[in-house]
This record gives sequence, structure tokens and C-alpha cells, in this order.
Amino acid sequence: MKYRHWRAYPIHWVLLCLAVFHVGVVLAQINISVRQKSLPGIFSQIEKQSNYVFLYDKAVAAVPAISIDCTNCSIERLIQLLEKETKLEFKLSGQQVLVKKKTEKSAETSTPAVAMQTDQRDTIKGKVVDENGKPVVGATLLIKGTKIGTSTDKNGNFKMQRISPAQTIITNSIGYHPMEVLVGAQKTLTVALKIKAQEIEDVVVSTGLQKRERSKLVGNVSSIKGEDLEGAGITTIDKALRGKMTGVYVRSNSGRPGETGSIVIRGSNTMTGNAEPLIILDGMPLQNGDVAGMDKTSSNINSLLTNGIGNIPPEDIATIDILRDATAASIYGARAANGVIVITTKRGEVGKDYINYSTKQGLTMRPENSFSFMNSAEKIAFERQIYDDFHPGYGGRVNQLLMQADNGTITQDELERRIGELGDINTDWMGVLYSPAYQQTHNVSMSGGSTKLQYNVSLNYQDANGTLMENKFKQGGMSAKLTRNINDKLLVDFNLYTTIKKNKEGQSKLDPFRYAMFANPYEKPYNSDGTYAWDKSYRSVDNDLNYYSDLNYKTFNILRELRENTLSTDYGNARGQLGVEWKFLDGFQYRGSAVLNYTNVQSMDESREGTYRSWADNRLNGAKTTGAGILEKFNYGFLEENSGKTIDYTVRNTIEYNKTFVEKHYVQGFFANEVSERTNNRFSHFNPVYLQDYRMAGYPSWDDIPASNYKKMDLSRLGGTYYEKDRSVSFISSIAYAYANRYVLNANFRSDGVDIIGSKNQFTPLWSAGVKWNAHEEAFVRENLPWLNRFVLAYGYGYTGSINRSVYPFHTYELGAVIYDDIAKATAFNYGNPVLKWERKRDINYGIHMSVLNSRVNIEANYYDNKVTDLLDDVALPASVGRTSSMMNAGILSNKGWELSARVDVVKNRDWLWEVGANLTTVKNNLDKVYNKRTPNVSSLDPRNVENYAMRSWFGYKFSHIDPTNGHMMVNAQRIDGQGAVVGDEVIDLSTISTADLQAKYTTYYLGQQDPKMYGGFNTRIRYKNITLTSNFVFADGNMIKGFQDRREGPSGETDDVTASRTNRLKNQQYRWRQHGDVTDIPFYSQGTSNYTRYLVDKDIESGAYIKCTELGLNWRANPAMFKKFVKQLQIGLLANNLFTITPYSGTDPETQMAFGYPTTRSYTFSLNIGF
Repeated sequence: MKYRHWRAYPIHWVLLCLAVFHVGVVLAQINISVRQKSLPGIFSQIEKQSNYVFLYDKAVAAVPAISIDCTNCSIERLIQLLEKETKLEFKLSGQQVLVKKKTEKSAETSTPAVAMQTDQRDTIKGKVVDENGKPVVGATLLIKGTKIGTSTDKNGNFKMQRISPAQTIITNSIGYHPMEVLVGAQKTLTVALKIKAQEIEDVVVSTGLQKRERSKLVGNVSSIKGEDLEGAGITTIDKALRGKMTGVYVRSNSGRPGETGSIVIRGSNTMTGNAEPLIILDGMPLQNGDVAGMDKTSSNINSLLTNGIGNIPPEDIATIDILRDATAASIYGARAANGVIVITTKRGEVGKDYINYSTKQGLTMRPENSFSFMNSAEKIAFERQIYDDFHPGYGGRVNQLLMQADNGTITQDELERRIGELGDINTDWMGVLYSPAYQQTHNVSMSGGSTKLQYNVSLNYQDANGTLMENKFKQGGMSAKLTRNINDKLLVDFNLYTTIKKNKEGQSKLDPFRYAMFANPYEKPYNSDGTYAWDKSYRSVDNDLNYYSDLNYKTFNILRELRENTLSTDYGNARGQLGVEWKFLDGFQYRGSAVLNYTNVQSMDESREGTYRSWADNRLNGAKTTGAGILEKFNYGFLEENSGKTIDYTVRNTIEYNKTFVEKHYVQGFFANEVSERTNNRFSHFNPVYLQDYRMAGYPSWDDIPASNYKKMDLSRLGGTYYEKDRSVSFISSIAYAYANRYVLNANFRSDGVDIIGSKNQFTPLWSAGVKWNAHEEAFVRENLPWLNRFVLAYGYGYTGSINRSVYPFHTYELGAVIYDDIAKATAFNYGNPVLKWERKRDINYGIHMSVLNSRVNIEANYYDNKVTDLLDDVALPASVGRTSSMMNAGILSNKGWELSARVDVVKNRDWLWEVGANLTTVKNNLDKVYNKRTPNVSSLDPRNVENYAMRSWFGYKFSHIDPTNGHMMVNAQRIDGQGAVVGDEVIDLSTISTADLQAKYTTYYLGQQDPKMYGGFNTRIRYKNITLTSNFVFADGNMIKGFQDRREGPSGETDDVTASRTNRLKNQQYRWRQHGDVTDIPFYSQGTSNYTRYLVDKDIESGAYIKCTELGLNWRANPAMFKKFVKQLQIGLLANNLFTITPYSGTDPETQMAFGYPTTRSYTFSLNIGF
């Protein structure tokens, strides 16, 4: 249990009482006091104090003079006063205010045209569209040289009356280049606006705590818009990031439905803690819940169900901003060492009411056995070889039949007949267990609002079958966002998110994917009469039950196991956010924010009586006096139920100041206080008797268990509880300054304190500072380099941090039910470290960003130099201390590298668009200081953390040859002297050398690292009118991962080759060394474990380089004009994911870095998006 008292300072409670929340935009404050002044004069005075422009005609200008008095007024308040005094109609559209006389029909008119009271002229109608033919809403059209004009309606249409053919219309809209058109004889006019690409500096970026124009933000931020996800066919957000953003590496963990990938930003920054980035949803941190009990499958069910980022449907996303360096992320302090992902969901907009429905219908293909395994005829011949050479007492079916023939149990004729029957069977187990899986998602959203109330509501549903039989995943959710503008200074909003997930999958004691690979092809799933056929050759001998006999469990069938043993897990999550925003004084704004998150997870693991799993996994195995397994009277299945509940909240109070002085000096100041708490409760129980058909669970009679065995049984495994609580408090400040949008300074400070670190080091101050020069804003650049649209130089320096929440300053222990000397003993005792400190990461960043040729070419380059100090490491201690090791702040880790990205518009005109983009990130990871100072003398099959090498580095020997005289594996090792110094290379016999000699006389070679040294992606988009073709590729290189070895990866694990030959093997094993003089690269077989099976040799690992086509899509977007007013948009798409991988790796998928697991496979998706 983790529980610490937390002492709150009085100011915390004051701020706490103020809490409630959200992020808004500071509106212009206007001061005006006039007496009997004309409207044009009033309009001019307002325009000088703000960015608003008034559009009106001569009739409006002739309205009598008025008096008005308003201090610190918003534009909305001014409009209310002007309407009251003049009886005119005012309409605010973006930065334009349209003014006209009120008429009886004005309220019914959909086109907000300004009636122009000039002499009789022609009437012109038309439409304003963008380069893609989509209507531009709210575009302003002005008659050149006047302030007379109109704006487009929600369909992009406009109407202008009494206009002369000699006049010119100027069309403007935010984000587009202005367009001038001579009226001439045209009665109908279509204006196509070009997107203003250089507006990138004016894009507002969200850090979760603040919103700031990119031109005024120094830190490195990668962004992706929600519209870029439309038609992508993705079901989780992490897939949207793959290969799209520099510095961000998204690695798939498996192909399990609904599972999210691992996200790493600029390399790994911890050896022991959580390496995932912090997720911010609509301004507040996103926490994950926990599942009680142990995972029952090869993949992590806890990650699948409780990963918060998997709760957010891609259809709800407005923007994703990733904060990659300290200058951007240090505002999150000790939670930001691994980067920050800021997700902003869609909200309602004034005057933009819509209903949208989207669906994705997909088919995921089953995995293929891409390895060259033996067929039945080859495996039968191979088993005959093994029997001739070794006469083992156990083995495959052929081995068993040969033993029976030698023992006289069957005749030679019966032997050959039955072996012949086996040869007639050739089962494709991958095709039996796996099949193409159908998946579907649906999303319905409604959005809109008035100036007083905006809303956005969405419902989503996902139904995804896994390619493995008996694997189903469902997810449903709802989100609702309301914003209420009480007045021009006070705003309240409320967000609600709910998610329900259900995962159901068949369970087996044996890994189904491994079984599909290694099961003998002469085994079959069914008998001729349709009953289950029993597999008599697969079951492992890896000491599952601490015994080496009773292998021949009589009724094992993998299909039966998966159908009759089931794990069902239900997940529910509700998250509520409430906020208030208050603008006061001149430029000040208070925001109060609070989020409450509740997660509940329930799992039920049912095992049917008589299955192999019920026999092997029952927790009463210790009750048997002799042999192994459980007593027959106890073999009635079992039931395990787990529950987990997590409640967390965060409360934040902020005060922000925004002001521009003399139109050049921009100042933003920010201060915040944040308090959070997280509580987790878990419960589990295990019933060793379960009658599944009757849904009855219970316990057996203990009278049949000898007293000596009863004391040996670990009854604590039949149930348990867990309780955990942690709290934190933070103080945050930030400042930004920009002069004429050319010279920019940003600085952040944050101090975090948590209750799981001793009082001496409980708080950690972290800060950052950065400067930026927007050179393209200089007059001499604009005049002399007109082709240079954007040129930015930036430098940032700062600190972030992290903490391993599983390492405590106090001692912990677990009390079990094992009785020793009539006393219950502790099953685990963990020493605490009262002087633990935060891991502290220093971040230096140099950046250059450039856009040229009307922003057709965009290039970005960054060099980063990060160093983590006080790195937690498991340090060995002298025996006199009383414990073998302790987790201490003893290490230093560094990551250095380049981030390069480019995007080029190769072709760009009205009908054609061809964009090409690419990004590359290099990572030089190094452990500058850790406990392990020297390379290991004896290799192991796992990567190591050694000083002056990258994290997770491989150390082993180098393969030389197979000795043709005896079949032994000969390898190169480094010879060392008495002081441990390397004196040369030497060829040694790895099959016979002792561990003591390896330890005393030799050391290993560095063979590479497990994590990529470089990664990135490249993509392209080709559009012709309404048809778009997209593709996306990801790549990684510079790493080594374990290759596929049938002996090691098979069900027998690292045991000898003779035992491993019980199941199927690769074809090349037929050419193993068998006799003197054989020349081969496969060593001799033995009936005992050979050294070479325990030690790592360079041929055991392979390059993990790959290029993967993650996306190839074709989309068609309908022209809204073809549907008139009913349908606003229609988009249809076809998408292929994980289409192919180019790699030298022999395993299933180099991206997962595992030879085995639930594989990622190709999928094909049809998508439909329709808006009303």
C-alpha cells in the first residue's frame, strides 16, 4: 500500500475554492466616449483600437449622429449599444462588422447582403469556393475603393445589387489570398480563393495550458489537424502519428484489436520508469486505470483496455500538438521528460450547425506462416533421423511409434501403416486458428450553437474481431461539450467523456500463435467423426508444474482450449471537465479548471473442467502428495475474477495576461497552481472448483489434503486486495515577449511535489528559456528576398523531469498464506530509499525553419542535446548491508540527434495538387554513467545496460564455424588478462567451455543495440479535382533484434535440440551436423542442454531495419453543389494498412521487436463520411 499524508498550504485551499475551467481567447477591449458624433466617425475610432472593420453603405452613413459611452467594452457589447441607438442591423463575421438598415424580411434572409442605395445598376450573384471547390463561409466581398460590400452565407453564396460593370470586387477570407475580379458583363460570378500557405506563423498552437500563435512560440511543436485524419481509416490516435511527425516514433506492439502502440519522443529517457509521453486532453492530464490481477495472455490486456489515448475516437479530434523539447514542454515539469501530446477535441462553433455520420468497414487479414517449416513427409523423415541417432525416450508421434515397435507393442507393418496415415495429414495450423477478421466503426456527431451557447455531441461504436479464433473486442463511447457565454466577460464550459470496452478471448495454457507455428503438421484438429482430435506431441516440458513427467495429457486440443476457456474483461470510464473563464481589468483573464476521472475494470477468467489449462493452471497443484498436476477430485475447472477501480482528479487555477503595446510589444504572462490525486483499489479471488455450465464456483474439501502439503500451498494466491494513493501539487509560471513579431523570448518555470518522495527532495524546480528570430519579418528580408516566405532561427534550453512511481522511500512487503513454523511468512520484502530524487532531464535545442517559393517548399531542422541526471539504477550493495541491491539515483543518460523534415508542393493548381513530405530523426543514446561499468564477461540472451553504451545493448560472441570433426560451435571471444584488459581474440569451443572459464578468461563483444538509431517516415498526397490518393511509409534502422530460431522460440524454450524436435522445425534442421566430416552451419544435437543454447552469438540477432507501407488510400469528395442544401459533404474512401514491409529480418514483424506475439497484418477499409 502506498499512502502518504499531504500537507496543503492555505493558498492551495483558496485557489481550490476558485476552481472550475477552460481555455478561451482574450477579446479586444475598446474604450469609447463620444457626444453627437456621426456613425462613420464612431466606426473609425473603433477600428483604430481593434482589428475590426465596419462595412456599410451611404444610407447607413446618413443616420443622425449619436452619443455613446463604453469603457473596456468587447465588440459584442458595442454592437448591442449601437443597435439600441441607431435601430440598424449589425452582423459580426470574423473581423468584419456588416451594417445595414433593418427590414421586415431581414430576419428571414439567409444571405447577409448589405443593401446599397446607389443609383440603379445590375445585380450580381455568385459563390466563393476554395481550391478544392469547397464553399468559403464568411468571406467578405467589397467594392474596390468603398466600404460597401457583403459576405457569403453558410453555403458560400453571395448577392450584390445595383453594381456597375466597371467596378471591381475584392474578396477576402482569413487563411486565403485576396482576389480582385472586374464585374464586367457577368451576372453570375464564382470566385476561387487560394490558400495562404504562409499563414503557418499565424496558426494558434495549444500547449494544453495556453494558446499561442506559432510565431510567438519558441519550443518545438509538431501538429496535425483533424481534417488530416478524415478518410484515414484509423481507429486509434497513435496510428495517426506514425511517420507523420519528426522526432516521434510510434511502434506497434501487436495486432490485437483496439491495442495502441508505444510512443517514444527523441529516444528513451529512463531505465526503470514509464517511458510514455504525458497525454493532455482538452487542457487536462489524461490518466490510465489499472486492472487487478495478472495478465492472462501473451499481450498486455491492461494496456489494451486502460490506455487512455485509446478512448478518443479520431473523428472527435480537432488538433494534436506534440511538445518535443523543454522550451515547449517544461510547463509540465516533472511529467514531461518523455514529451507531451496535447489533444484538442472538436467544439461547437457559432453559426456552423451540422450533423455528421461516418463509418469504417474493414477486413484484417490473418497472419501467414512465412517461415520454411517442414511438411509432414519431411518431419516424419526427420523424426526417424532423431530416433536413429539418439533413441530418445520422448518425442513426436513418429518417435513414439518407433519406440512401440522396438518394444514389441506394435508390429513393423502396423508401424509403417500408422506412419503412412500421419503422412497423409498436412495441417496448416495457421489457417485453422486464424482467419480474416471483420471490423466496423460508427460515429455520429452534432455540433453548432449561437453566440450564447455552443455544443458538440458525438457517439462512437467499434466492433472488432481478432484474427485469432474466439477473439472479440467492442468499444462504445460518448462525448458532450457545452460552452455557455454568460456575458462578454464570463464563460462556463463543461465536457463529458464516457467509454465502455469489452474484450473477450479464448484462453490456452499454450501460446496459440506459437502453437500454429510449431504444431506438427501430421496432427489434426478433428477426427473423421467431427470430434476433437487429441494432440499427443506438442505439450511443453518447461517445468510448468515443476515436474518432468506426465507429459501425455490425454485430451489436449488447441481448439477446445480456446473455445472452452474464456477471459472476459469489461472496462468503463467516465471523465468530466468543468471550467470557468473570467476576463477582468485590461488584458487579464482567470481560468479555473477541474477534471474528475473514474475508471472501473472487471475481468472474469473461466476455465472448463477437463481442459489442459484447468489441469495445468489450477492453484491447488501443491495438494498432490506425489507426481504432479492436481488431484482428480479437484480437476473441475477454475474461476478467477478481478476488479480494479481508479479515481483521479486534477484542479488547476490560472491567471493570464495578454497585451500588445504600441502595436509592437506583445507580452503574455501566466501563473497557475495545480493539485492532483489518484486512488487505485484492486481486488481478486480465485475459485479452484468451477462448474461452468451451472455457473457454480467454490472450494474443495480440504480433508483430502495431507497436513504437510496443506502448509506448502500458497493460499494467498486464491485472493488479495491492493490499495494505492498518490498526490501531487505544482506551481507554474510562464512569460512570452515578442517585439514586432520578429524577436521572441519564452520562459517557463514549474515546481512539482509528490508524496512518494522523501521530504528532503519532495519538490523539484524545473525551468526553460528560449529565443527565436523571425527573420522573414525583417523589412530588408522582405525587400531583398521576396522568395523567402519564412526563415526562423530558434534556441532553447531547459529542464524537465520524471519519476518512477513504483519506487518508494519506505519499505514495503507482501504477506502471504504460506505457513512456516506455524507463522505466516512474507512472500516479498522491498527495501525503500528515503533519499530518492527526481530524474532530471536537461534539454538543449537548436532549430532552423524555412519556407520558400510562396511556401511551396518547407524545411525544418533541429539539433537536440538531452542529458538525464539522477537516473534511477539498480545498484548492487555489499553483503554487510543486509540486502543485495537498492534502487538509487546513480546514473546519467544522454540522447543527441537531428530532426529533419521537408514538405514540397510539387504541383499545385486548381485541378491538381501533389504534395511530398518526409521526416528523419536520429538518436544517439548513451549511458554516460551507470552501475555496470564493464562489458559482461559471460553473455546472456537479453540486452544489457552498460556504461558508455546505448540502453538495451547486446553483448555476446561472434560465430566462427562448426567444427566438422565433432559438430561443436566455435566462436570468437575476447581474451582478457588478470586485470580484465583485452589482449586479443581467440576461437573457443562454446559447446564445452565452462562458465567459470568464460568468466575468468574472456569477455564479450558489443553486438549492437535494440532501439533504432534512426527512424522517420515519408508520404505523398496526389489530388485531381475531387479524387485524392495518399500513401504513408515508416522506417527505422540502426538496431539489432533477436532473430527467429526454432529451438529457442519453440515450446521447449532453451532446452536441447533433441527435445525441441518433438514439435515441428525449420527445413534447414535436416542438414544439421550428424557425423565426422559434415560441413554445415548447424551444430550437433545432444540430449542435454548445450552451452551455445544459453549464450548469445552474433548470428542470434539480426538487423531490425524496415520500411513499412502503413497506408495507401483513395478518397473521393463530392461537390456539395450536387446535393443542393441537404447534404453539406460526402466523402468515400478505400484504404489499405500495413500493406507490405521491406526488411532483412526473419521474424514476424521487426516493428514489434519480437519474433513472436499477436502479429500485425494487412487490413482493408471502406470509409464513408456524410455531413448534413
